[in-house]
Amino acid sequence: MAVGEVRDIDAVPGTTGEAQAERSEAPAPLYAAEVAVGGAALALALLAWAGLALAHARHYSLAAAAGLTLVALAAVVLLARAGASRRPGGRPRLALDPPGLVMVGVLALITAVLLFPGFPYGVGDKDPGGYVSQGILMARTGDWAMNDPVLDKARIPRVALASPGARLPGQWIEHAQVPRRTIPQFYHLWSAALASAFAAGGYTGLANLNPLCGVLAACLAALAVRRVFGLVAGSLAGLLLAANMLEVWQAKYLTSEVFTQVLVLGSILGVVLALRTGWRLPAGVAGLLLGLGFLARADGLVLILIAVGIGCVLIATGRFDARAGWFAAGLTLTLPHGFLQAYHFARLYTISVKLPGATTVLVAMAVPLALALALRRFARPLGEWVARLIAEPRVQLLAGAAIVGLAVLLLAVGFLRPRLFGIDYFNYNGRVIRSYDEQALRRLSWFFTLPGFALMVAGLAYLALRRWSAAAWALVLPGLLLFPLYAYEAQNSSRLMWWNRRFVPVVVPAVIILIAVALAVAVAWTGRWRWPVRLAGLAATGALLAVFLGQSLPLRHHHEFAGSFEIGQRVSRLAGDRQGVYLWQSPGGRPVSATSLFASPLWLQEGEISALLPRRPDPGYVRSFVRGFPGQPVFVVSAGGRALAGYERVGLRPVDRVRATLPFWAESDTSRPSRAGAVPVDFTVWRVAGT
Repeated sequence: MAVGEVRDIDAVPGTTGEAQAERSEAPAPLYAAEVAVGGAALALALLAWAGLALAHARHYSLAAAAGLTLVALAAVVLLARAGASRRPGGRPRLALDPPGLVMVGVLALITAVLLFPGFPYGVGDKDPGGYVSQGILMARTGDWAMNDPVLDKARIPRVALASPGARLPGQWIEHAQVPRRTIPQFYHLWSAALASAFAAGGYTGLANLNPLCGVLAACLAALAVRRVFGLVAGSLAGLLLAANMLEVWQAKYLTSEVFTQVLVLGSILGVVLALRTGWRLPAGVAGLLLGLGFLARADGLVLILIAVGIGCVLIATGRFDARAGWFAAGLTLTLPHGFLQAYHFARLYTISVKLPGATTVLVAMAVPLALALALRRFARPLGEWVARLIAEPRVQLLAGAAIVGLAVLLLAVGFLRPRLFGIDYFNYNGRVIRSYDEQALRRLSWFFTLPGFALMVAGLAYLALRRWSAAAWALVLPGLLLFPLYAYEAQNSSRLMWWNRRFVPVVVPAVIILIAVALAVAVAWTGRWRWPVRLAGLAATGALLAVFLGQSLPLRHHHEFAGSFEIGQRVSRLAGDRQGVYLWQSPGGRPVSATSLFASPLWLQEGEISALLPRRPDPGYVRSFVRGFPGQPVFVVSAGGRALAGYERVGLRPVDRVRATLPFWAESDTSRPSRAGAVPVDFTVWRVAGT
């Protein structure tokens, strides 16, 4: 679609461009950029899935994961060559599409400059450290969890715990297993992807996988939007997404949000391609990627339920065609593994996040499906009447007006929520604190700006008040549905760079896409006040990019917790060629300590044994580790340079004192964090006499 054809998106019968090609007999083209970027996203997703399947079987290796990935990709290529299409003629023709290739190339370069390098995050105090440690554990041992010798009562009669269910923070005890296993928190697909990155490229490969995901996400968003709204809208969507601070931070931070965003945007691109070209294969790939999202994050289940609901509507209205069937088949391929992880391997985490039980979820899927099939079987005229009604331009106009009005109302309530309903509190890990959910939109406006929200509404109006396009709704519907849910209650810490991550996988791309559509319409405006509107669109684009880049560019020179991997390796080397046993001083409620930063990484990343000391001095506790691990060096780690009082009788000898300053982006509950700080690290490692 050319720049000047933004106005022609499936608007009225007889339009030109891709919308008309969708309804013609000639196959619509498949662009080279879509194949390249979509193929890269699919390859990454399959590599992570293969690695996770092997790790769950306790046999991960990079060679095996890569081999399974190549087999799966070969199967996709064979399906593509077989011409999985609604047409007898087979697959769409491949078009070189120089404008699309230039768009993706320039966007990838700009995004890479903004996102690389990723943060070398090797500490264990927050979620990134948990994912990193488990990824290195998988690469090092081939297993997704660990048999924990410290939990063997024949060795250690009593061990100090970080909490009733956790040996160390984020490392939970699976009491149902014998021997006892310590299982990492969270779902494991992202850790499996990090395992392959670490196995292939070491610490550099691991740290830079998430920026690579950010580049893929920006290109996927641009290609999907370009298919529906044209080259200008696609370019703006990719550029604005790449420049936004929420995206930049999470793409450099080693959490699962941007990787999940790749899965979601890849699924959306697949749906759009299936709708635009009539080809079934992209729909199957879209279903597979959406299902993998449930292996990456627990709230991926919500997107699956949305997809099931849409499928039921298609069945009831007689619109469920072969493309929808292929989507369902792709989703079905991944769901068994998703349920196995959620309700077996990671069942403790599933319980902790209050996800419904497996039976409840299956019933929630099966009952609407049964009702849809019954309606189709016994009330077919009713379903077909509803389909015809929805297709009426007047009905679409009225429904679109209602959607826009509801969006405006929800935004108004969201911004006025503190005045309307007062301060909101919630229970965060046993502490009742102010949640700041009542200020969700105000906090998000620091990153999108108030004019950005106004442009989002304008983009939604452009989509909803015209002739509806299934492909256009596919771009933003998941984000529109999840935005009010997360804005109402994020169920997360109130620290800002931590709290807003829940919006990143689905909501942030949807908001950016709607903003880009509004800007593209203004920039390519051909109606009255042509040049004033175009100039206003250009000015708004420049202003938004200036704000976004002003927030994001300072992160280019920030390296969160740089030096942390080296500290872990330094401490590990103290044990020589034997496995060391490190007993860490209890954090004692301190938010940041050597114990919270390095106890878990030393265990999972370096293969040493870590355990906490009890809060009260207990020399007998240290001796139990000396007896339980004969022939292995035993160390005590204390804050500062002084030996721990009460342990004089075990003969502590200092072997190393670590003093360093680690970069740390300032956290805040009340304003947008905009500067770097530092975390001082000062601890001493003492060797127990006779070990």
